[in-house]
Amino acid sequence: MAMKKKKEEIVDYRECVRLLKEKGPQRLYILRGEEEYLRDSFLAKLRGGCVPEGKESFNYHRLNGPKLDLNELSAAAEAMPFLGERTFCEIHDFDINKTSDYDPEAFRKILADVPDWCTIAFVFSAEYSMDGRIAPVKELNQYALDVNFTRQSDADLAKWVSNHFSELGKTIDRKTADHMVYVCGAFMNTLLPEIAKVAGAAKGGSITEQDIDAVAKRAPETTVFNLTDALGDRNYDRAALLLTDLLSDRDETPPKLLYMISEQMRRLYAARLALDSGRGREYIAECFPEIARQEFVQKKLLQGARNFGCARLGRAMRLGADCELAMKSGGGPEEELLKDLLLQLAMDTDDDTD
Repeated sequence: MAMKKKKEEIVDYRECVRLLKEKGPQRLYILRGEEEYLRDSFLAKLRGGCVPEGKESFNYHRLNGPKLDLNELSAAAEAMPFLGERTFCEIHDFDINKTSDYDPEAFRKILADVPDWCTIAFVFSAEYSMDGRIAPVKELNQYALDVNFTRQSDADLAKWVSNHFSELGKTIDRKTADHMVYVCGAFMNTLLPEIAKVAGAAKGGSITEQDIDAVAKRAPETTVFNLTDALGDRNYDRAALLLTDLLSDRDETPPKLLYMISEQMRRLYAARLALDSGRGREYIAECFPEIARQEFVQKKLLQGARNFGCARLGRAMRLGADCELAMKSGGGPEEELLKDLLLQLAMDTDDDTD
């Protein structure tokens, strides 16, 4: 029986789990979003709800991209469950944006006629973005329950951090949990190993900020935040040391670091405008949806912006754009261009802060 067409739905993790418990597995899912820990956690719950443990060899199918064999997908969808009530098919890393060789009607028919006993989940990485203009994506959105696993709020993350420390026999208060998220980043897959590391190294039963600072790996974004704070405080020696730390990380290329520094300057500029207009955190959240649920970061931006004026931040953004152009046009060694940018930012002391 053909599925009814439906509009795209965006639900958070708790709502998604609630719907799974109340209504059972649906026939077609899109699982995506930047919080991959929650995506994988829900995928495991969905898989377990369709195929009980021990029955995977009969009723579980996994297909991998980037290309997808439509005949294989159709066969997996039509396969009757054996020694169970449902079948489950999960499709990873399918490049749905490049389906020009596919028969669009065949793809649409598979999506529209998923049997009642089957659940299909298209699983996309955090970096992947579907092109909503093309027909296959429109077809998928038309029939699938689209679950976007977004970055969690400060309150939800603090509770999650606390629960994981509790499992390791440690306690942590809200303020310290916020510090943990600030230091390590707001993604759960990044936080998990650091929680274990901090809990293992801490001597007391209650985690302190000192415990975190002693052993936790700082997220590059946090170091960039500290770097711009050092510039705001006119502590240029510290800013230079922080840039050296960033450049020593082989995973962080100069263009990537330039992007992070420039983005931080843009955020500080928005925070400065928020201060000057009396609009507060709401304006920052409006300008940068990716940190809309991170009140702790918004507050730190407002605090840091007090050490800059709009004129200085405007010049900083222009210098960042000049540096990007120089990198792209071969204007010199990328690392040296980045160091020169920091020197220019440090020399710009003409400001209008209050």
